[in-house]
Amino acid sequence: MMKMTYKGLAKKLLEKFKVGIWDDVQVCLDDGSIISAIILPGPETDRYIYLKLRNGYNVAYAVTRIKSIKKLGSISPKYTLPKMKVEKKKNLPPIALIHCGGTIASRVEYATGAVAPAFSPEELSHAIPEIFEIANISFVELFNIFSENMRPHHWIEIAKRTAREFENGAKGVIITHGTDTMHFTSAALAFMLENLPGSVVLTGAMRSSDRPASDAATNIIASIRFAFSADIGESVIVMHGTPSDTLFYVHRGVRCIKLHSSRRDAFKSIGIGPLAVIDEGGCRVLAERYLKRRAQNELRVHPFFEEKTALLFLYPGIQPETIDFLVDRGFRGIVLAGTGLGHAPEYIMGSIERAIDEGVIVVMTTQCLWGGVFMNVYENGRKLLKLGVIPAHTMLPHVAYVKLGWLLGQDIPNNEVRRLFMENLRLEFVEKEPISAF
Repeated sequence: MMKMTYKGLAKKLLEKFKVGIWDDVQVCLDDGSIISAIILPGPETDRYIYLKLRNGYNVAYAVTRIKSIKKLGSISPKYTLPKMKVEKKKNLPPIALIHCGGTIASRVEYATGAVAPAFSPEELSHAIPEIFEIANISFVELFNIFSENMRPHHWIEIAKRTAREFENGAKGVIITHGTDTMHFTSAALAFMLENLPGSVVLTGAMRSSDRPASDAATNIIASIRFAFSADIGESVIVMHGTPSDTLFYVHRGVRCIKLHSSRRDAFKSIGIGPLAVIDEGGCRVLAERYLKRRAQNELRVHPFFEEKTALLFLYPGIQPETIDFLVDRGFRGIVLAGTGLGHAPEYIMGSIERAIDEGVIVVMTTQCLWGGVFMNVYENGRKLLKLGVIPAHTMLPHVAYVKLGWLLGQDIPNNEVRRLFMENLRLEFVEKEPISAF
């Protein structure tokens, strides 16, 4: 029996009748009806059993409705596509596509209900044949993980592989990535890669490619169009600019965040507008004065990160022991997402002072996202400054976390970490936020 995705009462029910995922069964319900179906994987639930009926539809029945289950047999779900020959064309630009996982590469094989990865030349040839008419695509499957499982050591591997693809002649690099933590990865690549000879474009999908409203194909096409046409050497995110399929925004990797859990235009630039727009008319750069162009100098990789770095959201009632715990566990850096202009409850200032006295670098950002940290305005902020807390000004909390961890991962003294943290290394600071930005 295969490993279950069920738990609690649902798992016990399946174990009672000695059945599991992909078993062909007859299910007897509380009203006396008998259903022939295949047991499907489901979310980790203790309330429902998911079934694929003979007519192809999927259903879920509450555990309390199922009286018995009889096993008839089992199936082995398979997902295959016929091979398609993809020929490279001499007049097309070389683009590397690095797969790291996420919704953009998931689809359902409806004969069995199996969810299968969808990343290979064959998969993309069937799903998005247009991309082979606009670029010579090389494929790298680096990871296949959900973005919530992404860790800093993955960022380092992505940075190294991206540099290798540029060294091999790629004009641009596309990274397919789950959307939940894409903005963390885009920030990490911005710091780890210096003198980029082309764009590093992160893209994903809010809706998987098996769904009618999927944005997977259009996001990839827009990303490729941008990567070979724009003279930009930055880490960026390309996603839908509106819910429609005709407009896409290019966001600076250190000034962007996912702000909606389900909309296709979930990503927004904070404190600045998008760097560029991609639509049916092509790619239009919007921020000519504030771009990093393709570098002529040698590409440099800085693959560092100190995992003993924390991002802590401050809230009413937060316990001082939370900070003490991080100090006791040997954390070297703490980024506080404070309130308003960069404030923290007075009753945790003792723990903050202890952290700084023991060599921990403490940074203050704001939960407000727009605006910034201005700690000289109120007494609370001035007290924190006096303790040695570093103001992050207009840096976004997740970017401050990435930057601090990246600096701490290098073999440099704390005073140098403090100095470099205050420098605008990758345009992560917004010197003057336009009124229209909010």
